[in-house]
Amino acid sequence: MLEKDATLLSILKREIAPASGCTEPVAVAYSAAVARKKLKGSVEKLEVVVDGSLYKNGVRVGIPGIKERGLEIAAALGLFAGSPEKGLQVIENISSDALDKAKELVSQGKVSISVKEDCPKLFIETILHTSEGKVRVVTMDRHLNIVNIDSGEGQMNCEWRYAEPDSSNKVIQNYGLEDFLDFAKSVPLDEIAFLNDGIEMNLALAAEGAKMERGIGMKLSKLVEDGMIHENLMYKAQFLCSAASEARMSGSKLSAMSSAGSGNHGITVFLTNYAVAEGIGASREALLRALVISNLVTFYIKSYTGTLSAMCGCGVAAGIGASVGVVYLLGGSLKQMMGTILNMIGSIAGIICDGGKEGCSYKLALSAGWAVESALLALKGDPINSSDGILSADFSEVIKNMGYVCNPGMLETNKAIIKVMANEYSKD
Repeated sequence: MLEKDATLLSILKREIAPASGCTEPVAVAYSAAVARKKLKGSVEKLEVVVDGSLYKNGVRVGIPGIKERGLEIAAALGLFAGSPEKGLQVIENISSDALDKAKELVSQGKVSISVKEDCPKLFIETILHTSEGKVRVVTMDRHLNIVNIDSGEGQMNCEWRYAEPDSSNKVIQNYGLEDFLDFAKSVPLDEIAFLNDGIEMNLALAAEGAKMERGIGMKLSKLVEDGMIHENLMYKAQFLCSAASEARMSGSKLSAMSSAGSGNHGITVFLTNYAVAEGIGASREALLRALVISNLVTFYIKSYTGTLSAMCGCGVAAGIGASVGVVYLLGGSLKQMMGTILNMIGSIAGIICDGGKEGCSYKLALSAGWAVESALLALKGDPINSSDGILSADFSEVIKNMGYVCNPGMLETNKAIIKVMANEYSKD
């Protein structure tokens, strides 16, 4: 295997992983679990500081298998139910005893969550105090990327400032759309067979979400029954993605196959492509290869927009990636793949992310449906003019443009969203 292909395969396998629940509270639980593994004794206090985007995404979202929501209970569960070796499935198994202990710790006011101001990327600082001392765990840039663990009293009071992540996170920027397409076409099938697990896992979530009373899946089905909308490729993608997202964000015990650190990104990429493949009778091999290029485009975009941002990544990253995969499934060219990227960025870039919650399912419905329609339009030729707005005819350039608008461009927007969610602004 060529060095380029080996690198892309390594990135693919690193960025696609099972995740139990929304990955932001899971990241906090993971940090707490690591701290607990380093320090025994009876728990006295747990202090967690996070960046604004992580706070936004985790503060109101469901936790798998329980009624409680948010970052405080997630952090406490990391202490009493966390298994760090399971990664994004760190709190997959929550016993009733562990839940009771976590709820008691929260009710006693021994878990604090605060926001680190002016922190542009993912950040978690967890300080655990027990009868045997204290330990601090710092995570930066990626959900499970712990960069420091210390228990030295002299360092414990130092001010942490965000540092640029390891350059390995930017390796994918050395490649382009043509590289991704060549790799998707040539990678040995047995090397990407693991993507089958993502299809099945996310389909299981969709099946659960479709049964949720008053859920978006039920509503979409009723619209079809009433003759208000019709079943087609766009509808199928919308139905599967939104139903799976709603189940996941409500606290389903089922894991999602995540992409670029996000379960909802994984749902968007895997199920949009699946819906089209099923609708046109494409082979499983064609679907797997479409998923390869979809995920690589998604990772590429996230390397510029950031792990978390003010923009909804399901639209501006996973949605764009899924759309490229749809063009691949329908036999489109490299030029038509670029066309659907222009269509997507020229229309839905800028959709805000206002935190993780069941309502994300509507954004996935929008992203998935438009990903399919955008691809179909690109196949007909004449996409959005590449000179429009932030667009460019160059793949790298147009993604860089969107990344710049996102970060630093929308940092103040992100602060405003967080203030609105926390009811900390004047409505006069």
